[in-house]
Order: sequence, then C-alpha cells, then structure tokens
Amino acid sequence: MRSMLYIVYGIGQDSVGLVGGITAPIASVGGNIVDLRQHVLHGLFTIYLVVDLKEATQSPEEFRLLLGKISEETRVRLSMEKYTPVARSAERTNILLTLVGKDKPGIIAAISEKLGTYNINIEISEMVAREDIFLMDLLCDVSRSSVPTDNLKGVVQQIMHSMDISTMFQTEDVFNKKKKIVLFDISQSFMDPGTMREILDLSGIGSEKLRPPAGRESSQPYLYDTAGYLEGLPLNVIDAVVDATRVSPGTMELIQALKIMGYKIGLISTGFTFFVEPIRRKLDIDYAFGFELPVDDDSKTLVGDIAPGVISDLDPQAIIEDLMRAEKIGREDITVISEMDRPYTRTPGIRLEFDMKVILDFFNQHILSRDALTGLLRSLGTPRL
Repeated sequence: MRSMLYIVYGIGQDSVGLVGGITAPIASVGGNIVDLRQHVLHGLFTIYLVVDLKEATQSPEEFRLLLGKISEETRVRLSMEKYTPVARSAERTNILLTLVGKDKPGIIAAISEKLGTYNINIEISEMVAREDIFLMDLLCDVSRSSVPTDNLKGVVQQIMHSMDISTMFQTEDVFNKKKKIVLFDISQSFMDPGTMREILDLSGIGSEKLRPPAGRESSQPYLYDTAGYLEGLPLNVIDAVVDATRVSPGTMELIQALKIMGYKIGLISTGFTFFVEPIRRKLDIDYAFGFELPVDDDSKTLVGDIAPGVISDLDPQAIIEDLMRAEKIGREDITVISEMDRPYTRTPGIRLEFDMKVILDFFNQHILSRDALTGLLRSLGTPRL
C-alpha cells in the first residue's frame, strides 16, 4: 500500500508537554510521523509534522476530528492538508551561509530575494534577532545556481556589507558546522546611562568625574586614575553588586541561540576583570578580556596604588589572533560585534540590569566612599552620559 501522507501544522502558546500531547494521540491510532519540526518563538509554540496514515485505524476524516480534540486539550490550533511529495534531485550541492551583525529591517528580504534571482533554493533557515544583534544560518541548494559560487560570494558579501552584516560561507561538509566565534567588543559601560545618571544624582557625584577621554577607553592616565579610586575596595562589595546584577532576557535568548547554532562566544570590555570575569561566568560564555587590577590576598581588597606598567592596554587584533590559534580557525570564522564603528545606542548583544538599591545602600552605609563609588562606576566600561 502506498503512503497516505498528510501535513499537520499548528501554533499556540508554549507550555510543557505539548509535543507529547500532540504526538501520543496520533500514535495511538496508528499514525506514523515521518517528519517533524518544532520551535518556540517568543513563547509561541509552532509544530510541523508529516504523518503517514496508510496503516492508521482512522480514516482521514476521523483523523481530522482527532486533531480537533487534540487542539482543544493542548490549546494548539492544528490543521491538516493532503501532501504529495515531489521527487528531489539526488544531485544537490549545498552551501551554508551565515549572516551576523546589527539587526535592522530588510535583511532577510535582501538575502532571500538575491538568492532567488540566482535560482538558489533555501532549504533550511534558522534566525534569531535579540538586543540589536541579527544572526541567521541558511542551508542553500546551489546545484541550479545561475552563477558560480565564487561570484555568488562576492555579490552576497557586497549586499550584506552595505547593511553592516558579516557573511560567512561553508561549502564543504555543511551538515557539520565549522567552529565559529562571535566576539562582542564593547567599549561603553554595561550600565545604561539612565541608571548611571540617577546614581550620580543621588550620590552627589558630578558627571565630570566619570567622563573619559575621547575615543576608545584605553587611555593609561584614565585607567590609573580609576584604579586609584578603587584602592582598598572590598571584594565582597564587588561580589554583592555582581550577584544583584541581572542579565536581560533578550541577552540570555541570544546567548542560548548562539550556542545552539554552534558558536563560541567572547567578550572584550573596557571594564575591569573583577567585574567582567563574573559576568563571563554568569553568561556561561567562553572568553572574556578586560583590564586587570591586583588584589591584596590578605585583606581581600583591590590594590589601586599601582606602579606604571601594571595595567596593559587591550589589543583586539592580538586577542583575535590568539583566539585563532587557540581554536584553530581562520579570521573569516570570527565575527566581531562592536559599537565603535556602528551607531549602537546601547551595548550590542549583552545587556545587564543593575540593582541601584544595592549600590546606593553600600554608599549610604559608608561601605562605599564617594571615591570608591566613582571608581566602581568607571570600572564597568566607558560611561556614556
């Protein structure tokens, strides 16, 4: 008996147990699921199944009524259609195209339209956009492409570059994704300007105390000045501030999506490592680089009175080269997300929410002096006020 294939697709609010709630009743009547795709997008559950009813105990009409019952029980709106598969050519040539950069309207339209004009079929696509970051993987069949792959690369890179999107191609072993890294190069403060201004107003610290020199914050005088403010700051105060810091939901979704899509993640920050390293652990990312201050192991406090040469400048290019050697990848496999050359109004990708009450309680209890609070605010990266 030939197959009796039907497409079943549905949408609803996500909750635990939906896949089982849908597939178990289908199995109970002998429906054989031969393909399944399921995703959760912004809390919205979506599912797509191809079901073979050739050995089912129910007719298609009865099966449709069963889907209605499943819909009532799971609150997932399910529909079905007869499906006649189209034979696919065995002579396919696949490439994996990856796009990463600042999110904006029109990226998907631009790439899909261009691929369509060259008779390139998008077979699988995964995409996420969170906290101003856009990431998309496209598995494409180029066997009928009207242009050679090398020419295609040039055209796609040109179009995407005009939209501030980095492009990576994988032409071999495309079902085993190459090792890739997204490196967030963040110069500005992790604390949003509104929270920082409010802390300054309530503590009576003038904004000029935080104002850095022009350009990327790696100025040695500014760093040593900041270190001086931090002299004797107890590590347990820093730990309490970090513990009270929350990662935005969008950031967590972005980090999780990157990991699922096979990326390693790095962070370069103009903040000090006593803050950057705990954030690395909180985000569970692979690499983090910042400015390091010595610690007095006996008193468990920061050492701010330091000799010249103790603080070293960060060299993003040297960091990238170190990552290439450590991970055995090429430069084209590392995508740098930086606000230095793009009009980001907030830190790209990684957003933290600070508990202002915890910080001000330390200040009001005189655990944080005005100088120590100044140094703490400056140590989170370059303030933008």
